[in-house]
Amino acid sequence: MAFTDENPDRGTLSGQVLTADGKPAEFVYVVLRGSRFGALTDSEGWFALKAPAGTYELVVSTVGVESQMLTVSIQAGERKTLPALKLNETARQLGEVLVTARRTGTYAEPVSELATRMTLPLRDVPQSVQVINRELIADRQIQSVAEATKSMVGVNAFSSSQYSDYVLRGFRSSPGNFAYNGIRGDFYQFDQAALTYNLDRVEVLKGPASVLFSAGNPGGVINHVTKRAQAAPRYEASATVGSFSQYRFMGDATGAVTSNQKLLYRFVFGYEKTGQLDRNQKIRNVFVAPQLQYNFSDRTSLNYELNYASDRRTMGFQRGVPSLAILGTDGQPISWQLSRYPRDFSMVDPNGYSRVTTLSQQLMVSHQFNNRLKWTVLARSVGNPTYEQFDISPGDFNTGAVRDSMTFEQRYFDQINNRQRQLSTYLNLTGQTGPIRHTVLVGADANVSGRTYNFATMASRRLSLYNLDYSWANYQWTPATIASAEYQTRTTEETRLFGAYVQDQLSIGERWKVLLGGRFEQHRYNQSSYDIAADTLTGTDRLRANRFLPRLGVVYQPTRTTSLYASYTEGFQPQYGSNIAAGGPFAPEGSVQYEVGIRKDWLGDRLTTSIAAYHIRKTDVLTPDPTDPDGLRLIQMDDVTSRGIELSAQGNLSRNLNLIANYAYNEARTPGDAGYDYIPAGWFPNAPNHNGNLWATYKLVQGALEGLKFGAGFNYLSKRSTYVPGFEIPAYTTVDASVSYARRGFTANLGLFNLTDAVYFHGVYGPANLWPGNPRSFRLTLTQVF
Repeated sequence: MAFTDENPDRGTLSGQVLTADGKPAEFVYVVLRGSRFGALTDSEGWFALKAPAGTYELVVSTVGVESQMLTVSIQAGERKTLPALKLNETARQLGEVLVTARRTGTYAEPVSELATRMTLPLRDVPQSVQVINRELIADRQIQSVAEATKSMVGVNAFSSSQYSDYVLRGFRSSPGNFAYNGIRGDFYQFDQAALTYNLDRVEVLKGPASVLFSAGNPGGVINHVTKRAQAAPRYEASATVGSFSQYRFMGDATGAVTSNQKLLYRFVFGYEKTGQLDRNQKIRNVFVAPQLQYNFSDRTSLNYELNYASDRRTMGFQRGVPSLAILGTDGQPISWQLSRYPRDFSMVDPNGYSRVTTLSQQLMVSHQFNNRLKWTVLARSVGNPTYEQFDISPGDFNTGAVRDSMTFEQRYFDQINNRQRQLSTYLNLTGQTGPIRHTVLVGADANVSGRTYNFATMASRRLSLYNLDYSWANYQWTPATIASAEYQTRTTEETRLFGAYVQDQLSIGERWKVLLGGRFEQHRYNQSSYDIAADTLTGTDRLRANRFLPRLGVVYQPTRTTSLYASYTEGFQPQYGSNIAAGGPFAPEGSVQYEVGIRKDWLGDRLTTSIAAYHIRKTDVLTPDPTDPDGLRLIQMDDVTSRGIELSAQGNLSRNLNLIANYAYNEARTPGDAGYDYIPAGWFPNAPNHNGNLWATYKLVQGALEGLKFGAGFNYLSKRSTYVPGFEIPAYTTVDASVSYARRGFTANLGLFNLTDAVYFHGVYGPANLWPGNPRSFRLTLTQVF
């Protein structure tokens, strides 16, 4: 591996690093001691670096691995290839070290398995991928994925900070926009923000991801990657106290069960009791995640992970605060007063409740047949043993408060037999045909999910917002109350999907890589609705969808640290709940993304910058039929687009300074979309044109104050549209900061949020539902690692 050096005063040094058993050692640092010149080995163990002429001591190392040193000389204009350098560790030993050590002390993340389901450096992937790692999660005290969006590029919240509800490249997330350890789906419900107790990192793949992850909106996929069991013993305990009477505890232990280190364990426990900005909202959650891994040999392992979560809160779908509608002479709103009610105003009835428990089990088996062929099987089941909500909610999302009063509804919702069963299996194969190296992926997915749920509007009242009297509410779910409900229904749903895919990453010479892939998917959905009181069938719906999805990407690397790429990706989304009654069945929504970008690694691969430009087009989107006088029938149209540019810098500028900085410009427009949520013509709701954020930390690494770290940053969103034409929420900027001190395994971290006490809205549906952001607040977390 050699690259042309335009600087005649420098020479190029390259070579390959191998493990003790002769396998390529990837992601190992190679540096010239006493200089700023270094490199990171690629997936084949190769490195290349440029430096001025001279004699150096070459150091090959990573955390937890014995360093290898070699004296080398470099001549001006010379391109020298060294003999193979061998580490003392085997591939397995090195892999175990890198799992825990590769990301230590830096925000830089050079690798993701999500984008291609192959362990590839991000510079080889022809699509935008961002990783929020454990270091950043700890520094910013990120307790939920919703909070992590403040460090993502082109991602922001759609509604409440308590929801798993986001905007990616202008499009609102759907259940298909989440993955858990690379398997489609989420562990948490829509009205629960995913917690970070057991997360090692969060990966965001931008653009349509249906080729690997099945149906979803084309904005991207958020993958939650959990911590893995490790052989080295490690014990961590942390406690947090913060604003809104928050108390939070977390414990994490891992190590070997047997002396031969074949059986490993990990156990994560979390507990939180907290209030919210809404003064009537109280939350208590318990989280438990035991894990066992058995390594049969260096080539075969089995990992079993169980996750259990219990969430109790006053209201699940908490609806924020309303605005006050200013009426015209015709009685219709002509403007709205956004700050009529205080930020901590509550429309929550303290007698309401939400009780949700979730249980998931995941089994992962991997077997390395030889150096070229690996087989992986992932099996996962997720269910809700308990899911019941009884509350009072605003009944009109589009009007807001009129004369300081609103209509409220008492609602009941529960899910019975909510379950999801998933199986994913794939083969990774490497090989070579002539001068072309192949990294091939072949796989298949099967997914069966379903639920039965009851929903009822028990009663409704018009109430003064200055006298919210809920004494009329009856929190009894009995045959008598069901019969007297204003509206009630029972719905049974089942979805079955099967997909098969193939993908090949071709490496042509030293500079060119081509990614070719495709997926065929078969999707089946059935729904039946019943009158609960009469026990009669009231309606049915179904869809049948088949789709082939191609993927193409090209990467050109003029130097080892620079990648230019272009890609074409397709996605799809079946049309749920708008089929037979509205004139269907309808073809699935399709999506196409064109993306070009450039990645550049700096400072010995410690810092990565990227620029991505994209254009997304959705097709076959449902919209009202203008020829239907009743407004019930739907037709399909293709004029839904999103385009933009994203800039990002992530990593460490020095031993002291870590940085993550992002800016995104997006234009997402529609002529009127009547899909899951009605979107009027114009800008997409909650899709800002401008989204920028910055977070940096400076750490003292020597002297009497060694371990002291300061952090600061901001988050900016421009104005956003909503579901109601003409109703917008203003732009905002918030500023956060932190100060922490780490010494001998103990860390104290004080986080300060919204230092300027800016008044802003985290998300919005319309005039009746604005979710204010938190005022100035704090968290203090104490952590001890043994």
